[in-house]
Amino acid sequence: MSRPRTNRPSRLLLACALLLLPTVALAHKQGVHLAIGPVFGNPSSIQITKAGVLVARPFGGGRMVFNLRALRNLAGLEITAPSNQPRLGLRVNGVPTTTVLPFEIRDGKATVRSTLTPGTNLVQGDRIEVTSVDLHDQDGIRFGTFGVPSGTRSPILASSLIYAAESTSVVRFSKGGDTRLKLRDDGNSNSGFDTLVDAAGHRITHPGVTVELGLVRNGVPSTFSYTYDIVNGRSVPDGRPVAQVGLGMTETVEITRLDVFDNTHVRFATLGMKVVAPKAP
Repeated sequence: MSRPRTNRPSRLLLACALLLLPTVALAHKQGVHLAIGPVFGNPSSIQITKAGVLVARPFGGGRMVFNLRALRNLAGLEITAPSNQPRLGLRVNGVPTTTVLPFEIRDGKATVRSTLTPGTNLVQGDRIEVTSVDLHDQDGIRFGTFGVPSGTRSPILASSLIYAAESTSVVRFSKGGDTRLKLRDDGNSNSGFDTLVDAAGHRITHPGVTVELGLVRNGVPSTFSYTYDIVNGRSVPDGRPVAQVGLGMTETVEITRLDVFDNTHVRFATLGMKVVAPKAP
Protein backbone atom coordinates (compact mmCIF):
# COMPACT_ATOMS: atom_id res chain seq x y z
CA MET A 1 0.00 0.00 0.00
CA SER A 2 1.38 3.41 -0.95
CA ARG A 3 1.89 6.04 1.75
CA PRO A 4 -0.49 8.98 1.87
CA ARG A 5 0.95 12.15 0.34
CA THR A 6 -1.29 14.69 1.97
CA ASN A 7 1.40 15.85 4.43
CA ARG A 8 4.14 16.54 1.89
CA PRO A 9 3.17 20.17 1.13
CA SER A 10 3.05 20.99 4.82
CA ARG A 11 6.50 19.46 5.33
CA LEU A 12 7.86 21.48 2.43
CA LEU A 13 6.37 24.67 3.83
CA LEU A 14 7.83 23.92 7.26
CA ALA A 15 11.29 23.32 5.77
CA CYS A 16 11.11 26.60 3.85
CA ALA A 17 9.99 28.45 6.96
CA LEU A 18 12.93 27.07 8.96
CA LEU A 19 15.37 28.21 6.29
CA LEU A 20 13.95 31.71 6.41
CA LEU A 21 14.13 32.06 10.19
CA PRO A 22 16.87 34.46 11.40
CA THR A 23 19.84 32.73 12.95
CA VAL A 24 19.85 34.81 16.13
CA ALA A 25 22.42 32.65 17.88
CA LEU A 26 24.92 33.32 15.08
CA ALA A 27 24.05 36.97 14.55
CA HIS A 28 27.04 38.30 16.49
CA LYS A 29 30.05 35.97 16.41
CA GLN A 30 33.02 36.55 18.68
CA GLY A 31 36.23 37.42 16.85
CA VAL A 32 38.27 40.25 15.39
CA HIS A 33 39.12 40.77 11.71
CA LEU A 34 41.21 43.91 11.11
CA ALA A 35 42.79 45.14 7.90
CA ILE A 36 46.41 46.28 8.03
CA GLY A 37 47.38 49.19 5.82
CA PRO A 38 50.13 51.78 5.33
CA VAL A 39 50.90 54.85 7.38
CA PHE A 40 50.22 57.86 5.13
CA GLY A 41 53.50 59.48 4.06
CA ASN A 42 55.48 56.52 5.42
CA PRO A 43 59.26 57.12 5.01
CA SER A 44 60.20 53.49 5.69
CA SER A 45 61.79 51.31 3.03
CA ILE A 46 58.85 48.93 3.59
CA GLN A 47 55.68 49.94 1.75
CA ILE A 48 52.28 48.22 2.15
CA THR A 49 50.62 48.27 -1.27
CA LYS A 50 47.72 45.89 -0.53
CA ALA A 51 45.81 45.47 2.71
CA GLY A 52 47.06 42.78 5.07
CA VAL A 53 44.92 41.25 7.79
CA LEU A 54 44.98 40.40 11.47
CA VAL A 55 42.45 37.77 12.52
CA ALA A 56 41.92 36.81 16.16
CA ARG A 57 39.54 34.12 17.40
CA PRO A 58 38.34 33.48 20.97
CA PHE A 59 39.52 29.87 21.07
CA GLY A 60 42.83 28.54 22.39
CA GLY A 61 43.39 31.55 24.61
CA GLY A 62 42.86 34.03 21.80
CA ARG A 63 44.49 32.67 18.65
CA MET A 64 45.88 35.22 16.20
CA VAL A 65 46.99 35.04 12.58
CA PHE A 66 48.69 38.05 11.07
CA ASN A 67 49.28 38.12 7.29
CA LEU A 68 50.95 40.70 5.09
CA ARG A 69 51.39 40.57 1.31
CA ALA A 70 52.62 42.75 -1.53
CA LEU A 71 55.24 44.46 0.64
CA ARG A 72 57.54 46.49 -1.56
CA ASN A 73 60.46 48.89 -1.31
CA LEU A 74 60.40 52.50 -2.46
CA ALA A 75 61.31 51.35 -5.99
CA GLY A 76 58.23 49.12 -6.11
CA LEU A 77 60.09 45.80 -5.84
CA GLU A 78 59.12 42.98 -3.47
CA ILE A 79 61.18 43.29 -0.33
CA THR A 80 62.96 40.93 2.08
CA ALA A 81 63.60 42.45 5.50
CA PRO A 82 64.42 40.95 8.95
CA SER A 83 63.66 42.13 12.50
CA ASN A 84 60.28 43.83 12.07
CA GLN A 85 57.70 44.13 14.84
CA PRO A 86 53.92 44.24 15.08
CA ARG A 87 52.95 45.91 18.35
CA LEU A 88 49.44 45.20 19.56
CA GLY A 89 47.95 47.49 22.17
CA LEU A 90 45.45 45.51 24.23
CA ARG A 91 43.38 45.81 27.36
CA VAL A 92 42.85 42.45 29.05
CA ASN A 93 39.98 42.68 31.53
CA GLY A 94 40.62 46.42 31.64
CA VAL A 95 44.40 46.19 32.20
CA PRO A 96 46.56 47.71 29.43
CA THR A 97 49.26 45.53 27.88
CA THR A 98 51.37 45.40 24.72
CA THR A 99 52.21 42.32 22.67
CA VAL A 100 55.33 42.47 20.48
CA LEU A 101 55.96 39.67 17.96
CA PRO A 102 59.11 39.96 15.80
CA PHE A 103 58.75 38.78 12.21
CA GLU A 104 60.71 38.55 8.98
CA ILE A 105 59.53 39.64 5.54
CA ARG A 106 60.46 37.30 2.69
CA ASP A 107 59.71 38.02 -0.94
CA GLY A 108 57.14 40.64 0.01
CA LYS A 109 55.19 38.44 2.43
CA ALA A 110 55.02 37.80 6.16
CA THR A 111 52.93 35.61 8.47
CA VAL A 112 52.76 35.49 12.26
CA ARG A 113 50.79 32.90 14.25
CA SER A 114 50.49 33.29 17.99
CA THR A 115 48.14 33.92 20.88
CA LEU A 116 47.19 37.52 21.50
CA THR A 117 49.06 37.55 24.82
CA PRO A 118 51.83 34.91 24.57
CA GLY A 119 53.01 35.51 28.14
CA THR A 120 49.55 35.11 29.69
CA ASN A 121 47.25 32.11 29.62
CA LEU A 122 43.80 33.54 28.96
CA VAL A 123 40.79 31.69 30.33
CA GLN A 124 37.14 31.51 29.39
CA GLY A 125 35.39 34.81 29.99
CA ASP A 126 38.47 37.05 29.70
CA ARG A 127 37.73 40.21 27.70
CA ILE A 128 40.31 41.52 25.25
CA GLU A 129 40.01 45.05 23.87
CA VAL A 130 42.11 45.90 20.81
CA THR A 131 43.34 49.47 21.21
CA SER A 132 46.06 49.71 18.55
CA VAL A 133 47.96 47.79 15.87
CA ASP A 134 51.28 49.22 14.69
CA LEU A 135 54.07 47.78 12.53
CA HIS A 136 57.66 48.95 12.90
CA ASP A 137 60.64 48.15 10.69
CA GLN A 138 64.12 47.24 11.94
CA ASP A 139 64.95 50.96 12.26
CA GLY A 140 61.92 51.59 14.47
CA ILE A 141 59.98 53.42 11.74
CA ARG A 142 56.22 52.85 11.91
CA PHE A 143 55.20 51.68 8.46
CA GLY A 144 51.84 49.95 9.01
CA THR A 145 48.75 50.19 11.17
CA PHE A 146 45.10 49.25 11.50
CA GLY A 147 43.62 50.54 8.23
CA VAL A 148 43.75 50.21 4.46
CA PRO A 149 45.48 51.64 1.39
CA SER A 150 43.41 53.24 -1.34
CA GLY A 151 41.44 50.95 -3.63
CA THR A 152 40.76 48.31 -0.96
CA ARG A 153 37.48 46.46 -1.47
CA SER A 154 37.70 44.04 1.45
CA PRO A 155 36.39 45.24 4.85
CA ILE A 156 38.49 47.55 6.99
CA LEU A 157 37.10 45.78 10.04
CA ALA A 158 34.59 43.09 10.89
CA SER A 159 34.71 42.66 14.64
CA SER A 160 32.71 41.70 17.67
CA LEU A 161 32.04 44.37 20.28
CA ILE A 162 32.67 43.71 23.94
CA TYR A 163 31.60 45.42 27.12
CA ALA A 164 34.15 47.94 28.39
CA ALA A 165 35.56 46.61 31.66
CA GLU A 166 35.51 49.97 33.46
CA SER A 167 32.06 51.03 32.27
CA THR A 168 29.50 52.45 34.70
CA SER A 169 26.81 52.73 32.04
CA VAL A 170 23.21 51.76 32.72
CA VAL A 171 23.43 49.76 29.49
CA ARG A 172 24.70 46.23 30.10
CA PHE A 173 25.40 43.21 27.88
CA SER A 174 23.44 40.02 27.81
CA LYS A 175 24.70 39.02 24.39
CA GLY A 176 27.43 40.67 22.37
CA GLY A 177 27.37 42.95 19.40
CA ASP A 178 29.48 43.51 16.33
CA THR A 179 30.48 46.11 13.80
CA ARG A 180 31.69 46.30 10.21
CA LEU A 181 33.30 49.04 8.15
CA LYS A 182 34.16 49.21 4.45
CA LEU A 183 36.12 51.73 2.38
CA ARG A 184 33.80 51.19 -0.56
CA ASP A 185 30.11 52.16 -0.72
CA ASP A 186 30.88 55.63 0.65
CA GLY A 187 32.47 54.18 3.78
CA ASN A 188 29.61 51.86 4.68
CA SER A 189 29.49 51.19 8.42
CA ASN A 190 27.10 49.18 10.56
CA SER A 191 26.97 48.06 14.15
CA GLY A 192 24.43 46.40 16.35
CA PHE A 193 23.50 44.45 19.44
CA ASP A 194 21.19 41.50 20.03
CA THR A 195 20.35 41.84 23.70
CA LEU A 196 21.26 44.84 25.84
CA VAL A 197 19.91 44.87 29.37
CA ASP A 198 19.74 47.10 32.46
CA ALA A 199 21.34 46.38 35.84
CA ALA A 200 18.44 44.12 36.79
CA GLY A 201 18.87 42.01 33.65
CA HIS A 202 15.77 43.31 31.87
CA ARG A 203 15.87 44.25 28.20
CA ILE A 204 16.57 47.95 28.06
CA THR A 205 15.08 50.73 25.92
CA HIS A 206 17.70 53.44 25.62
CA PRO A 207 17.52 56.10 22.89
CA GLY A 208 20.58 57.98 21.73
CA VAL A 209 23.39 55.41 21.69
CA THR A 210 26.38 56.91 19.85
CA VAL A 211 29.15 55.19 17.88
CA GLU A 212 32.39 57.17 17.61
CA LEU A 213 34.95 56.20 15.01
CA GLY A 214 38.44 57.70 15.14
CA LEU A 215 40.01 58.06 11.67
CA VAL A 216 43.14 59.35 9.98
CA ARG A 217 42.26 60.10 6.35
CA ASN A 218 45.26 60.76 4.11
CA GLY A 219 47.20 61.81 7.20
CA VAL A 220 44.47 64.07 8.64
CA PRO A 221 42.84 62.98 11.95
CA SER A 222 39.06 63.18 12.30
CA THR A 223 36.18 61.67 14.26
CA PHE A 224 32.96 60.37 12.75
CA SER A 225 29.93 59.64 14.90
CA TYR A 226 26.38 58.47 14.40
CA THR A 227 23.48 57.73 16.72
CA TYR A 228 20.77 55.09 16.95
CA ASP A 229 18.28 53.79 19.50
CA ILE A 230 18.02 50.64 21.58
CA VAL A 231 14.45 49.33 21.80
CA ASN A 232 13.67 46.33 23.98
CA GLY A 233 17.36 45.41 24.11
CA ARG A 234 17.96 45.53 20.37
CA SER A 235 19.52 48.23 18.21
CA VAL A 236 17.14 49.67 15.62
CA PRO A 237 16.47 49.64 12.79
CA ASP A 238 16.90 45.97 11.92
CA GLY A 239 19.44 45.26 14.65
CA ARG A 240 22.21 46.79 12.52
CA PRO A 241 22.00 50.55 12.11
CA VAL A 242 23.92 51.67 9.01
CA ALA A 243 25.80 54.89 8.38
CA GLN A 244 27.90 56.22 5.51
CA VAL A 245 31.18 57.59 6.83
CA GLY A 246 31.89 59.33 3.53
CA LEU A 247 35.14 57.55 2.65
CA GLY A 248 36.43 57.49 -0.91
CA MET A 249 38.15 54.64 -2.69
CA THR A 250 41.17 56.88 -3.31
CA GLU A 251 41.82 57.47 0.40
CA THR A 252 44.41 55.88 2.69
CA VAL A 253 42.58 55.33 5.97
CA GLU A 254 43.85 54.53 9.46
CA ILE A 255 41.50 53.58 12.32
CA THR A 256 42.44 54.84 15.78
CA ARG A 257 39.40 53.69 17.79
CA LEU A 258 35.77 52.60 17.72
CA ASP A 259 33.72 53.15 20.88
CA VAL A 260 30.02 53.00 21.72
CA PHE A 261 28.49 55.39 24.29
CA ASP A 262 25.15 55.60 26.07
CA ASN A 263 23.08 58.80 25.99
CA THR A 264 25.09 60.33 28.85
CA HIS A 265 28.31 59.68 26.89
CA VAL A 266 29.51 56.86 29.12
CA ARG A 267 31.42 54.31 27.07
CA PHE A 268 30.02 50.80 27.32
CA ALA A 269 31.35 48.91 24.28
CA THR A 270 34.41 48.77 22.06
CA LEU A 271 36.34 46.56 19.63
CA GLY A 272 37.40 43.22 21.01
CA MET A 273 36.29 39.75 21.96
CA LYS A 274 35.57 37.47 24.89
CA VAL A 275 37.60 34.28 25.19
CA VAL A 276 35.38 31.21 24.96
CA ALA A 277 38.07 28.53 25.43
CA PRO A 278 41.45 28.66 27.22
CA LYS A 279 44.80 27.81 25.72
CA ALA A 280 45.44 24.07 25.57
CA PRO A 281 47.98 22.86 28.19
